[in-house]
Amino acid sequence: MKLVNKKQHSFLWSSLIILALGIGFSNVTLAGKGGGGGKGDHGGVNIITDIVSAPVVTNGLVAGEPTEFNILLNAPGEDNDVALDPENFSHQIPAGGRMEVELGGTYVRNRDSSGTLVVDPIVANRNIILTIAPQNPIVATAGTGVQHGNWSVTDDGDRLITISPNGGTGANGLENDRANIVGFKVIHVRPNARSGFGPAPFLNGPAGTVGTVDVRIIDAQGKLVESGSVNVKFEASVGRQVHITNAGLTTGGQGSPTTTTAELVESTNFQRVAPNTSMTNTAKTNPFSAGAPYAPRFLLFEALEDQPDSFIPQVGIENVTYTVNSRKPSTATLTENGTTIGTIEMKGPKKSNGTILVSPGLTTIGGNGSVLNVPVQVGSKPGLYTVQVELLFGGEAKTTIVVE
Repeated sequence: MKLVNKKQHSFLWSSLIILALGIGFSNVTLAGKGGGGGKGDHGGVNIITDIVSAPVVTNGLVAGEPTEFNILLNAPGEDNDVALDPENFSHQIPAGGRMEVELGGTYVRNRDSSGTLVVDPIVANRNIILTIAPQNPIVATAGTGVQHGNWSVTDDGDRLITISPNGGTGANGLENDRANIVGFKVIHVRPNARSGFGPAPFLNGPAGTVGTVDVRIIDAQGKLVESGSVNVKFEASVGRQVHITNAGLTTGGQGSPTTTTAELVESTNFQRVAPNTSMTNTAKTNPFSAGAPYAPRFLLFEALEDQPDSFIPQVGIENVTYTVNSRKPSTATLTENGTTIGTIEMKGPKKSNGTILVSPGLTTIGGNGSVLNVPVQVGSKPGLYTVQVELLFGGEAKTTIVVE
């Protein structure tokens, strides 16, 4: 398996390679475009491929709502549709350097009527998070676990957030295996989910206006080594939302310096399986890899208009299931209390789309959102398979499976 940055191959060759089962992020609430669909690379290339609503809320990019987005980054030298694959290294911050994340356009820093900041300063791991996949962070705390990146954050009090490594060496300022073997793939900016019902440090602009997000990675000598920019057009409403998720499956307490049991990758996206494999497990298994392969896993949310407020926890969609099309078992109809609300489609290499298996039951409301599991059997041909859930008048999300 190709689990190392090509440029770091000799440095990491002797490292212990931990079993990686695949990672990824949902393609949700599409609002802006960055690097496009070509191959990413260092040097003058936009490293941002897209910006999407964070996969834990329904309103992350909705006009006037609390800002909660994921910046999706490329994997240099690879097609953007596989940038989230853990075998394709993404990004690091050089030791002694920094990464700047700047919000512009109509993004607003949240202030009260007197002009005083409502939330100040930005808190590492809570208002800004680096991840390789949902619930797979590279945390700010130091420690020996694969997830401990050892970094700090600086807030300028306006719209510039700066992340600085506290250690590391050379090109690898962020520490430990997630940063050095996979590299961070996503930057998550959000309200502090632990603070109850807000407030949010940033607010989205009015409907129809455009916000901008810039990312700059700078080395110890102050030289710009990588950068990216993306625009966001804020919509008044986006309807119900669906995201891919690893919620309920991953190691808990990853922000603690004493948590050392997390595996390199704990994700249902970009899992690697043999031809004709059935992917049916929906239960948490310790360690994560012992439960593989997992069924593709999605998180459903009611539209903002049906949420009690704008913050986590948000209400999911109850009593959702699906019926597989007997004539074309790579497709299914998504229903809520018998009413059609969307579709599921599985695609693979030519004439080998795979099969959606029988629904494991109805979704229930609990915690944040509602979990929808979609067990599948991949086809006989090696290659990339995708499972996409699309809601009528709402969002869509797609997970990828690699058949080897």
